[in-house]
Amino acid sequence: MTINHHRAGQLLSAYLDGELLPREGAAVQEHLMECSSCREEYERLRITKGLLGALPVADPPAEFWTAVRAPRSEGAGPRFSRWPSVLLRRPVWAAAAALVILLLALIPFVKGTVDRLHAAEIGVDLYVREHALEMSTEPLTDRAYLGVVAGDADLVLAGEQARRGGAEK
Repeated sequence: MTINHHRAGQLLSAYLDGELLPREGAAVQEHLMECSSCREEYERLRITKGLLGALPVADPPAEFWTAVRAPRSEGAGPRFSRWPSVLLRRPVWAAAAALVILLLALIPFVKGTVDRLHAAEIGVDLYVREHALEMSTEPLTDRAYLGVVAGDADLVLAGEQARRGGAEK
């Protein structure tokens, strides 16, 4: 298994502590033989860990532990656990929150359905006409097509019924 320079740099600390799988450790060792910058980084890391390991362990003062244990003995839990417990103690709030989330998720679907129904009532010809008129400002617009769209909107094909109360021709 070969690893790249970046990955080897990420694994140096774990390699130094003996935390890697044998296959990964062998790959890092192989990379260290080939890469001088990683070897230098490995040596700096080894010296730093040695210096930190030689420091005496500092015991915190007694009042530190009483301050740490005080909130637990008073029954006050961490702040993040209060919110879910409120929802569990009050199922009405949980149901209301779920309903709000559901309604917010359904808004796009309902709006899309209403838009489609509205478009079906009006018909496609209005949208085609509006689009053609909007595009009439383009330099290569076919003026004859615009005249048909804008002027002959109430024409009916042979055999079809007139729409929107227009007279048959």
